[in-house]
Amino acid sequence: MRSGGFDVPVTVLVGLGVPVEVTSAREAFELMNDWPRTRRRIGHTARMSVCRVVMNGGGYAEQARSAFLGFAEDNGILVPALSELVAAEAATDPAHKFAA
Repeated sequence: MRSGGFDVPVTVLVGLGVPVEVTSAREAFELMNDWPRTRRRIGHTARMSVCRVVMNGGGYAEQARSAFLGFAEDNGILVPALSELVAAEAATDPAHKFAA
């Protein structure tokens, strides 16, 4: 999608742990741009650049989404999808396992 809107939103925790859905390259760019400079990791500027390119009509929204996912994972703010949480719980909880 060239408009910059993500097919699947990315949910992150901001501030005091408030969940926020990021739905576009612009929202991703703005969140990364507001990130404190002292907490920025290697690759931060490159990820912002990917979002900027998509915002300006180049590239694809999923490229910006992927860059933002990397940022969120690196900074420990990514909220896993519900399906991932259910799968992880089922894998660790013996009560969820079926007898053969």
